[in-house]
Amino acid sequence: MCAASGLPYIRADQESAFEAVASLQELAEGAVLQRVRSTGDAICLVRQNGEISALSDICTHQHFSMSQGDLLENGTLQCAWHGARYDCRTGEVKQDPATSPLPVFMVRLEGDTILVGPRCERIDGKYVASTVRVK
Repeated sequence: MCAASGLPYIRADQESAFEAVASLQELAEGAVLQRVRSTGDAICLVRQNGEISALSDICTHQHFSMSQGDLLENGTLQCAWHGARYDCRTGEVKQDPATSPLPVFMVRLEGDTILVGPRCERIDGKYVASTVRVK
């Protein structure tokens, strides 16, 4: 299960599932960055309001790269293709045409390295948020 903020609770068997995907220098405040994990998962890293989150980079509406979209001031990520909007922390749909949330991944920092882990748990149709605060 992921934590609402700060470091997620990590079971021993999940520890090895975390991998370095970027450095803090590569992800400026207010920016979005695509990375592909060794598992093949395309990840969209978001840094906004001093927090980093990791979401699936594939829009649930029409399979378009979310990292090509716009990060809006209200904490949503807008798909460049059809305008679907998602909450950057929870993946929750905030605007149609999407109807399914973006998967959220566990995220943490080690020094200035951003690590992404397993997909967060989905409870009652919503992904549990996982963010890490940049100091």
